[in-house]
Amino acid sequence: MNKKIGWFDWDEQKLPVFRYTGDLPFHAVDKAGNDTRLPEDPWFLLGNYQLTLFTHVSGAYELITGQRSWARLNAGSGMMNHASVTIDGKRYDLCGMDSLAVDAAKCERYFGCGYAKYVYQLDGVRLIRTIGVAPSESYDGGASAFLTQVEIRNDSGKPIRTAYREGLTVNFAQYQFGVSTIEELGNPVLELKGMTFRYETESSENLGEVKISCEAEDPLLCPDPYTQTPVDGFPPTVFIRTIGEGLKAEANGKTLDAAGEMMIEPGESRTVAFATGFYFPYTGETAEDEIRKLSPVHTGFSEAWASILPAFSEEQDEGLRRELIWNAYVLEAMATYSHYYQETKIPQGTFYDYCLGMHLGSRDNFQHALPLIYYHTELAKSTIRYMLKRITSYGEIRWGEYGVGSADNLYFTPSDQQLYFFLLISEYLRVTRDFAFLKEKVPYSPGKGAGEGRVIDHIRNCFTYLRNVIGTGPHGLVKLWNADWNDLVYHLIPAPYNLVIQTAESHMNSAMAISILQNLIPLLKEAENEEKEPLYGALAESMRQYRDKQLKAFRDDLGDRSFPRRMYFGNKPYGEENMYLEPMGFTLQIRELSDDFKRTMWKEMKSRVYRNEKLGARQQEDPEFEAKGFIEKGSNTNGGVWWALNGPIIVGVSSFDRAEAEELLHRLTWSSFSEEFPDYWSSYWSAADSFNASLLPTEGLPGFLNQPVYCAHPHAWVLYCYYKLKEMK
Repeated sequence: MNKKIGWFDWDEQKLPVFRYTGDLPFHAVDKAGNDTRLPEDPWFLLGNYQLTLFTHVSGAYELITGQRSWARLNAGSGMMNHASVTIDGKRYDLCGMDSLAVDAAKCERYFGCGYAKYVYQLDGVRLIRTIGVAPSESYDGGASAFLTQVEIRNDSGKPIRTAYREGLTVNFAQYQFGVSTIEELGNPVLELKGMTFRYETESSENLGEVKISCEAEDPLLCPDPYTQTPVDGFPPTVFIRTIGEGLKAEANGKTLDAAGEMMIEPGESRTVAFATGFYFPYTGETAEDEIRKLSPVHTGFSEAWASILPAFSEEQDEGLRRELIWNAYVLEAMATYSHYYQETKIPQGTFYDYCLGMHLGSRDNFQHALPLIYYHTELAKSTIRYMLKRITSYGEIRWGEYGVGSADNLYFTPSDQQLYFFLLISEYLRVTRDFAFLKEKVPYSPGKGAGEGRVIDHIRNCFTYLRNVIGTGPHGLVKLWNADWNDLVYHLIPAPYNLVIQTAESHMNSAMAISILQNLIPLLKEAENEEKEPLYGALAESMRQYRDKQLKAFRDDLGDRSFPRRMYFGNKPYGEENMYLEPMGFTLQIRELSDDFKRTMWKEMKSRVYRNEKLGARQQEDPEFEAKGFIEKGSNTNGGVWWALNGPIIVGVSSFDRAEAEELLHRLTWSSFSEEFPDYWSSYWSAADSFNASLLPTEGLPGFLNQPVYCAHPHAWVLYCYYKLKEMK
């Protein structure tokens, strides 16, 4: 146990809580002795479907909305919230990098499921500041507000006069704006100018509000709150609402505070509370509506979350059980409701959502819902409906979403989106046997005026799009286009894409099609028998014929090789001798391949992509791509360690060696991560989508350091693989 940073424990409700024991600012060096550049003030996520709140170890927080566009409501170059207590004329700052919270000897910091608790020692006075978020109780529910409770206990032996003040400065900033890397990605949002935001303050004794309005020079840019647009012209109203006695609401310009004074006798404790949040006036809701939704946390943050999280009570490994609950909590806290699509899904997070302000890409959203089918089917179904609303009537799945419901392919024409949809829907049907869901009607993209189809119609359209539009290349394999899972592959090699896109083939896509359709086809046949719908059987037969052709092409290409190639690109095969991880996990799941072949292939994988790796397999055995300014070898899509690639391997290995698969799963847990890389705070409670391989001195560190934690991949894949292995017992 490394107590330099902290450790996980159980709270009073038997939910996981992390105690952060390190001082701030955080600092660490990599294997070469260089600064890791990890942010100096680590953060934890509190959230529900209507609220995203990053609470920092320093006591600061970032208040974020994602219901319309991704936007920060207290944006600024520095800390935009504040908290202080004055005791007999002496002021103590409670949050920020110059506050008592940075010193582990003066402040204990606890981060649990739905709450952050700071316990301060102030010369005979004990102050406990707790920030809590109530869970969402329905797929479209939740309060877009959080509760702050402050308990002050006087152990000084004499009466004390105290004054408490806490609040935030309101500043609305949509995440597409002001991010330097967006310009490099060609985001069209940067070209949209002429938006002016205005702030109006209103207050009463217990309620302070900052109303935000927007004017756009272009009348079609934000015509109404319900139209797709890349920018958000209808921001929320931010409020502070005091609860009970002791504090009053104050508003000064764009700053909202809860403040009050009180005398506290020796041995006495006083507790004050207030809510901070936001609402969207155009929906007709008010601050009081959000307060009512927040009510479950008045009885305790842990109690509310314990009622909705899976307990994993059958798991005998206490540490693993705690991690599983934590992973389920993080997915709940990340899940985000969309006003436009009127559904909830779990975003990718990290760099895409929390930096660029974009829901990228569709394949990620399908993956994140995989574990939900075992314990939260309502949210799983909402995710599926959400993503179906991004599918056109001819089966194209919009890759990215930004602003208010705007969905298109941006700078990608990916070829794998339909396959990840088939993975999710086949697993949903297999586990739940909810074949009636196939008849539910869901609108096509972009929603208004586009018509609707049953879920089975969406599946058919996506299949015909995969078969007829994406198609197959010269070797009979599924085309690569300019991106499969590796959506940066087209940056790797200079090539004329008008030619390459018609010939490039993806072995990963073909392995996915074969292994996923082998499960979906019999489910459709079973649905036909139950629902008496001829389309189910016809689609199953068409898929069978397609899969047979893919299986033959894949096996012909495999020949007597011990592992499949990666791709054909620019008239060149990749992965002839240098192993790529992309197709391996799904190849191990193909039933027609013998266990002997799979064991031989697995042996090759262990000696190649697992060589010298502590936690999982890296994306390339020997990274071979080089370009000016491109990702260094051993990082990200050029040889990094990816949760989304290691998850399918665990499932594949389980088909012939369950014990080995369990060992692989345990290697990907937070316990293993923090044991192998104990000096990095990004090893303990969440992670980015990938981390650097052993080929680099920055091994174990995330590729994107500006957002090193809170990607849904590590939480979703560990949970999903756990359930899959549990089924085999």
